[in-house]
Amino acid sequence: MTRRRFAFALLCCAVACDDAAVRDKVVDAGSSFDGQSTDVAVKAGCPPGSAGCKGGSRWVCNDQGTGFVESPCTGQLLCSDGQCVQCTADAPCAGGLACLQGSCQAAPLQAVTTALPAGLVGTPYKAELEAKGGTQPYAWSLVQGALPAGLTLQPPGAIEGVPQAAGAFTFGAQVQDKHGAKAIATLALEVKAGGLVVTSASPLKAATDGEPYSLALGAQGGKPPYFWGVAAGKLPVGLSLGSDGTLAGVPQGEGDYPFDVKVFDNGDAPLVASKALVLPVKLAPLEIVGDQSLNLILTKVIVLPLILVVEKVPVPYNAKLQAKGGKKPYAWSETPLPGMVKNFLPNAGLPNGLALAKDGALSGAVTDASQVLEFKVPLSQLTLKGFFFAAQVQDSQAKPQTKQAVFIIPTVPVGAP
Repeated sequence: MTRRRFAFALLCCAVACDDAAVRDKVVDAGSSFDGQSTDVAVKAGCPPGSAGCKGGSRWVCNDQGTGFVESPCTGQLLCSDGQCVQCTADAPCAGGLACLQGSCQAAPLQAVTTALPAGLVGTPYKAELEAKGGTQPYAWSLVQGALPAGLTLQPPGAIEGVPQAAGAFTFGAQVQDKHGAKAIATLALEVKAGGLVVTSASPLKAATDGEPYSLALGAQGGKPPYFWGVAAGKLPVGLSLGSDGTLAGVPQGEGDYPFDVKVFDNGDAPLVASKALVLPVKLAPLEIVGDQSLNLILTKVIVLPLILVVEKVPVPYNAKLQAKGGKKPYAWSETPLPGMVKNFLPNAGLPNGLALAKDGALSGAVTDASQVLEFKVPLSQLTLKGFFFAAQVQDSQAKPQTKQAVFIIPTVPVGAP
């Protein structure tokens, strides 16, 4: 919106002020307006008929060019650029209408549907065409090409029927709105040969090693319900295919698993179909886990089982560091504590008497109680007592993943007073 300033020397001239209805509504020099009026010299008044907006109202320069007279917009109209309009960018139209040059109008009619699902010979088919814009109701008709035999396009936009022949069909469907606006969609529809077919695409949705997985296989044709089975190949360990076609379980082992499925329908003379499928199983990200954890100086600390320390009396201790994801087997090793934690616990590390094996097994006995560390967690009432150390796990991929974590072997239960 362009803001221009109209200035003039006179409040009103005798002619303008003769009209009692507008006598008090002539704007003096120095007022500013938003509109498309022509720039004028300060002493020249304003161009007759030029208009602007001020205070939500429309103002028009009088015929003498000596002042602006208020000419309010009527009804629900708004003033914008010196014109009375139905809508602006800041005051859009209601009811889904589009604001076109200040007027609320229906958006241009547009056919939205661009693709159709495939059909099967002898199997009932239905697809709904969609449009937007224009003014409803819509009416659809076929204007180019031909539909497969057995299918018809209904005026509300449904393509339905029972296709009689296989093939690829291209046609034009036209939509017309209430006021005669038209739009055409060029569409392709494939009709597959009759009988029973497996519709699931290969490869299947990928599974993640060690995480729950579920996928329903699809079939079309014949007489439901269908009955499924694995005809060849092997599923990942932990997964099974139910007779209803649901592939479910917790897969173990990364890789691509090829297998063939076979499906039967429920007809008196059962139809059968088969298809070769591939199920990819991906590795989950490597992660160190534990049954209990807490936050220590912005660092996650995993709490291991309690250890009993008796001076000069070895009490056996056994625990196992845990990880998930990545590719097994894992390799564990002790590492230095992260810098921030080490600043608070400079003497941390596995105590004498305990050893960490490559497989994550922690074993031994501690007989020197002086090695026990006590740490009060800042900004909390929690005091930790025990042995602090850091460890790293590495998986066995060609390009191995590694993760590190801080652990505590408590000598008193964590959270105890």
